[in-house]
Amino acid sequence: MLKVALWLVLSLFSGSGVIIYALQQQYEEQSVTYRILYREVTVKLSQLETVLSLLSVSSDPAIVQQKFPQIVAWKRMPQAQPIPTLTPTGEGTYWLAHQHFALLIDPALLFADIPQRHDFRQIGLSWHNKPLFEQGDHAQPAYWQWDKGISSAFQPFALSARNDPDWARLPWLLLLLLPVFWAGVVYFIDQYRIQKRQRNIAVLREHFSQLTRLNAMGEITASMVHELNQPLTAVLSYNQAALRLLDQQQQDKAVPLLDAAVIQIKRISTLLLQFRQKLAHEQVVLQEVNLHKVWLRVTMLLEDEINKGKVRIVNRMPDALPTLRADPLWVEQIFHNIVTNAIQAQQPNQPEPGWVAIDAEYSDQGIQLMITDGGPGLSEPALQQVFIPFFTTRQEGLGLGMALTETLVQRLNGTITVENIADQGARFTLWFPFNTQEE
Repeated sequence: MLKVALWLVLSLFSGSGVIIYALQQQYEEQSVTYRILYREVTVKLSQLETVLSLLSVSSDPAIVQQKFPQIVAWKRMPQAQPIPTLTPTGEGTYWLAHQHFALLIDPALLFADIPQRHDFRQIGLSWHNKPLFEQGDHAQPAYWQWDKGISSAFQPFALSARNDPDWARLPWLLLLLLPVFWAGVVYFIDQYRIQKRQRNIAVLREHFSQLTRLNAMGEITASMVHELNQPLTAVLSYNQAALRLLDQQQQDKAVPLLDAAVIQIKRISTLLLQFRQKLAHEQVVLQEVNLHKVWLRVTMLLEDEINKGKVRIVNRMPDALPTLRADPLWVEQIFHNIVTNAIQAQQPNQPEPGWVAIDAEYSDQGIQLMITDGGPGLSEPALQQVFIPFFTTRQEGLGLGMALTETLVQRLNGTITVENIADQGARFTLWFPFNTQEE
């Protein structure tokens, strides 16, 4: 609508300007023609005054009238007229008397051989503000009007002329082309603005992409610290315990600890491989994952934390639970982060023993997992912000565990929600469809 309004305004203003300019040009031309007419009439009136001054008794009227046809008649005055007198007859003619002669002059014949008279719709002579001679259509008012007094001692007339514009001479083709021209101008300006906006958007997107990459690098670095801290701590703990057992000559008891340290080191290697894939945007190959085995592996990796926290692990997943097409490490990280948070939420000195339970349901569309703990639950702000990066309720926490968990769930086209359960703790509900494809 704005473009149409702009086009209309430009077309109207430019069209009006062209019309005004064309009319002004016609007016200037008509003004030049009027000045020529004025000069011709002034010359002819001066000639009549000269003739009147030179007339004598011996002058031949026929010769004078032949040269000056506007002199209709002349007569000798009975008394000399020292002062020129002009007497209208009331029939469009007038007597001009001076000295011994008087001339009857017909203005119609005076204008007859002036070609410029045809360029005006109306012409006329007035004397003392009274019409003396009029020619043309005086019934309708004219568009333009010119009036000028004739400097003459004998015939002080006022010459007037009127005319209308020649509308056919207006540049109609140009007036028709102007809307087309402005339509093109508005179109190209609009296209330029669109392209400029697209270029600006492209620049902003590139800038945003760079900021996103930098932010992603920061998040990946922070997530690496978060994910590697636990297995590294476990490896250190296992190795220190194994060294103590070796010093005590209890090699048999040190072997399981070293095996557990190897498992944690392998997990570190797998985590680093995953981070490299994320940085390089490599396509992850999904495979069928047995959720029972992943859950058992996570509880084994967190065995030290589970024992220290005196937390009981309950697996209520049905034996016939179908496999899930996913990345095993992703599912392991999801379970690991949720269970870690559940263990940390249950202090050893709480009245009731801590516990973490997993339940599962499945249908033709997918699998629903519910992980519940026996802790105090989440506060209202935590329920709203638990998946926001860097939000944490623990002083030593980074606030990335649940944000990474949500990202991994979404990459498997799944959903994750959290709620508090009455007389229990927090419950995380996860839904994974069977037709999973990495996003």
